Amino acid sequence: MPLRQRKLVGSFVLLIWMLVYTIICVQVAVHWLPDSHIARLIFYPIAGIIWVFPARPLLFWMRG
Repeated sequence: MPLRQRKLVGSFVLLIWMLVYTIICVQVAVHWLPDSHIARLIFYPIAGIIWVFPARPLLFWMRG
């Protein structure tokens, strides 16, 4: 697959992944997270970093 096509496909997959991941994080935060500032302070930075690990192989694939 040409590099340009890989970047196009990878961009769409990454966009869909981010949308799904965001929905999951919001659902976890709303339904399972205790109503505490400390819990939010811990949850949101961790959730903001975790998305990178599943996306990393896709980003390497997109580079070629």
